[in-house]
Amino acid sequence: MDLSRRDLFKFAGLTAAGSVLPGCEKEVHNLVPFLLPDDEIVPGIANWYASTCTECDAGCGILVRVMEGRAKKIEGNPRHPINRGKLCAKGQAALQGLYNPDRLRGPLKRDGTRGSGTFRPITWEQGLDAWVERLSTSGKASAMISRPLAGTLGDLFTQFMRDTGGRLVFYDSSGTPAIRRAMQASFGIDALPHYDLAGVDYLLSFGAPFLEHWLSPVSFGIGYGAMRPGRPEVRGRFVQIEPRLSLTAASADRWTPIRPGTEGLLALGIGKMLFAEKRSSVPKNTRQAFEKAYGSHSLDQIAAATEVPRDEILRIAREFSGASASLAIGGGAASSQTNGTPTLMAVNALNLLAGNMGKPSGLRFFRSSSFTSETVPVGEDGLLTLADEFRSGHRTLLHLYDVNPFFSMPPSTRFGELFEHAEFVVSFSSFMDESTAMADLILPSHVSLETWDDHPQTGLTDTETIGLAQPVVTPLYDTRPVGDLLLQAAKRLDGSPSSHLPWDDFKTMLEVRWKAWFERTRAGVPFETAWIEALQRGGWWREDAGTLKVRTTVAPPPYTPPVLQGESADFPFYFYPFPSMALGDGRGANRPWLQELPDTLTTVAWGSWVEINPQTAQSLGLRQGELVRVVSPFGAVEAPVVFFPGIRPDLIAMPIGQGHTSFGRYARGRGANPLSILGPAVDEASGCLAAGATRVRVERTGKTGTLVMLDQSGRAMPKARL
Repeated sequence: MDLSRRDLFKFAGLTAAGSVLPGCEKEVHNLVPFLLPDDEIVPGIANWYASTCTECDAGCGILVRVMEGRAKKIEGNPRHPINRGKLCAKGQAALQGLYNPDRLRGPLKRDGTRGSGTFRPITWEQGLDAWVERLSTSGKASAMISRPLAGTLGDLFTQFMRDTGGRLVFYDSSGTPAIRRAMQASFGIDALPHYDLAGVDYLLSFGAPFLEHWLSPVSFGIGYGAMRPGRPEVRGRFVQIEPRLSLTAASADRWTPIRPGTEGLLALGIGKMLFAEKRSSVPKNTRQAFEKAYGSHSLDQIAAATEVPRDEILRIAREFSGASASLAIGGGAASSQTNGTPTLMAVNALNLLAGNMGKPSGLRFFRSSSFTSETVPVGEDGLLTLADEFRSGHRTLLHLYDVNPFFSMPPSTRFGELFEHAEFVVSFSSFMDESTAMADLILPSHVSLETWDDHPQTGLTDTETIGLAQPVVTPLYDTRPVGDLLLQAAKRLDGSPSSHLPWDDFKTMLEVRWKAWFERTRAGVPFETAWIEALQRGGWWREDAGTLKVRTTVAPPPYTPPVLQGESADFPFYFYPFPSMALGDGRGANRPWLQELPDTLTTVAWGSWVEINPQTAQSLGLRQGELVRVVSPFGAVEAPVVFFPGIRPDLIAMPIGQGHTSFGRYARGRGANPLSILGPAVDEASGCLAAGATRVRVERTGKTGTLVMLDQSGRAMPKARL
């Protein structure tokens, strides 16, 4: 079928953007990049491009408004099954990644000592020559650390490192590996499940911040909205169990401030009551194993250890078992201890007892898409193993893509020594973050709005979904797609196109992959037609993803108390560093829109703060806004105090995301990084950092801190009346 450029658009018909944005039919064009010539771009007319957001791993569908070649606004794609037209602040702020004045604008080579931040511009030919020369001599001793990549780019990374003999690590700092490990141990499936919140009438959450930054917060927000007032005459109930009142807990019917690290014990106590009152639906041949698991502790012992009253445990157990569609989920604070994975397994067991496995409004697993091979992310322990390989000399060449482990890994882990032992470091980052500042060679990649990509998503939605990302603007600077760089390097190493990587550029590889996919799923439809429709739609999806049967015979493991670092006599407080809703793990700190976004509960913006219970603050003689020093056995940070009644008296909390020493003008030198004072403890089962396992004390500095709040002038407030 031979279609002209103009005929392609006529054939595609109404566009995704024009058909869903009210009143815009005459003002909006939905375009496929590079198919429409410049003389057909009319000044003053908005063009909407469908693409996929990459600001987190959820893969929401987006529509980008472009006028005269400049991206102006990002909205959610109403047709996309993940976010259905909604979009979080991070997705909106992707524009400030594209137009950030501190973007790297071309290849750089280190021109001073490593870590000095001194670089000089070079040409792409010089940069590629220097990189390929290193690969040719030490390819088998190389390694790459990348953010999780689920689609064609992930397959390219995997094949490239396999061909060169190197090691690839997909690093996930969000704690997702603990969830996957718990699911594998509980149900025999190493994958994320679908949490169908929309149909639930009783939701029991152990620390999962699903309305903030957990897994796919936009899709969870939609499901939660349907669970609450979204159904006539039905309003689901919600109980959140965690030591700190998060935004998610503030949205619950009840918040239960549990003692940190005992969430798994409480889950066992609830299961114990379900058995005692014959409210469980476990098969008879497995009851003995479950009874043994739940028989180790009395209810009074559980109440004393968790500091959750006995009556409240009974109430939760009876409400959970009495609901027609109950669901238990776990994450966040509950998985941030050394016993994180066993805790999540105890939570999983409650779903077995409730008999909601494999049911709508329950816990379901869906088949992974055959579009690409699945990549398995690792936690911090995977990075520590890699660091050991560099110390031993087994690895010498390090690659970095869209990760900043030098910032996110606590100094106590000694991960930073990897950069001392690496002979050569190559970064493909678009920004001079802390890890990129340690590189010898920087080959900056395009940002997401300038490049092609795809994003398969299974598990978190009941729809098999493959998001498609396309360039919405012409690249602003002398950067290149990271996929093109790998393909060019592979060709230079072999002297001819590799049999595994024969493509000239990543866009061609992407199209070849999608053409094969359409031949399986849309047989008889010309590729040009299916391709244009997918670009205008923002991807491909279908309703029938196919559920998987799971193992339902595994009892939860015995409770193991968390291992805390620091003696309580010297460090009397639990410490809870939580990801900022706006800045996440720190990758959003260079976006001023996110910096100025006030924290929902404290209204603080543009900085760090220390949350202290007012009673605790009174006992320490602190006033609101006073600069304090938070000290652990591994370091100290300073930040102003915020009186926060939604926190246990024995807990100190700080948001993660600030405290950068690099990463551009909006992030550098602002606030403090609470990760820098954490101990090296990990959850051994998953390899994730036990961020809640470090104890601290609070010291006065005698100084007044700057506390920028939504309803204040920016100076410290007077002492509050307690």
